[in-house]
Amino acid sequence: MWKKGSALLLAGMLVLTGCANEASLVRDSIVASIDKPNYDFQGTLKLTGDVEKLPAAFGETAVDKEGQAFLAALKAGVTAKGSQQSLQNAKFQLEVNDDKLLRDNKLWTGDKKASVEMIAADNKVYVKSPLDSKYLVIDATSSNPFGGIDSTEGVDPAKLKAFQDKMNDLTLNFIKKYVSQYGYKLADAKNLGVEKVTLPNGDKVDATHVAIKIDAKELVKMFFFTANDAVASQDVKKFAIDFMVLTNTFAEEIDPEMGKTTEAEKRALAEATISEGMKSAKQWLDETGKIYTPEKIVEELKKEGFQNLAWNLDFYVDSAKMPVHQKSSLNVTFQTKDMKQALTIGLEADQYAYNFGKATKYDIPAKDAGLTVEQLYKDEKAINSFSDKGFMRPFAQSMLEQYKWQKELEAEWEEYDAEEPAVVTPVAPK
Repeated sequence: MWKKGSALLLAGMLVLTGCANEASLVRDSIVASIDKPNYDFQGTLKLTGDVEKLPAAFGETAVDKEGQAFLAALKAGVTAKGSQQSLQNAKFQLEVNDDKLLRDNKLWTGDKKASVEMIAADNKVYVKSPLDSKYLVIDATSSNPFGGIDSTEGVDPAKLKAFQDKMNDLTLNFIKKYVSQYGYKLADAKNLGVEKVTLPNGDKVDATHVAIKIDAKELVKMFFFTANDAVASQDVKKFAIDFMVLTNTFAEEIDPEMGKTTEAEKRALAEATISEGMKSAKQWLDETGKIYTPEKIVEELKKEGFQNLAWNLDFYVDSAKMPVHQKSSLNVTFQTKDMKQALTIGLEADQYAYNFGKATKYDIPAKDAGLTVEQLYKDEKAINSFSDKGFMRPFAQSMLEQYKWQKELEAEWEEYDAEEPAVVTPVAPK
């Protein structure tokens, strides 16, 4: 889970860097960080722009205090800091920079800002706020990690974990191979030279600053390039076939009624399916590309109220080709028919990575330090491990209610099966 999510996020960043000479340094640095995923990190994420003007722009004459607190929280954003030991294991704390909304709704108290600690450890996630005495444990290998109905109900957890690990490895290896050869040429990528970067631990490092600017037209061009490149790529085709074979193999293992097919049969089916899908996708892209050029799409977007997009990316790469600092600022200007004026809303991220290869170590919570939803179901008093003055309690209660609903549904089905009359097959007389 953690491994796959991290890989997909990094892949998205790699695609954005393109392969211009300046941006190739960024691409290489992110590939290096995948191969060396042991580091400490700290970053912020927040909304920027005309956030407080949103209600008035849509005709709301007055904004209630709760609405104002919500908008203020969005602009203040969140701060995350922690340590990543590997792509499967990490610990971080997420802190709300403006927690007035939580306090006003009696979901937080105390002198410190509202925060939550999360530990991802080999397909398990432990979640706890400073007000709680125990962690809420979510097991990704469980057939029912969140208390809802899951298609893997009754599956051997060991088999499920093995499947997830194979899928994660397959995805990660594909990402590293494909994006390292990604061939889009960015229109605006500049090497601004070496600058001094001060890290959160106080260390200072020399890093090459690469600045990338992307507008709406560039983003559309990147989409079409990537889509056309994907449908023509043998690497993409092989990955899709392997993905389908692996998925079908697992499906047969957990559902005997599907029957068994040989590896050759599964691969033949996957190759035929993927080949046909890529052929159809290429045909659609060829037809669409003739009608909707990047210029045409941007023009149509403007007619719908989309006025401008500006995405600025700044990467700072040290001498070991490790990405020590990354900044992203995305701003969108729009005005719909219902809006009285145009607004610009942005999303800003600022992240540092350091201590590569020597990330701060931490302990994995002991078995008795956490509670699963199933344990909360069996022991009603266990919910008191989550403070009634914090936001984790209503979250845990919500998961518990989903779990109870599933149990009731299962009981109804068992009762129905027990009452259903047996089906008698008539026998022809001799």
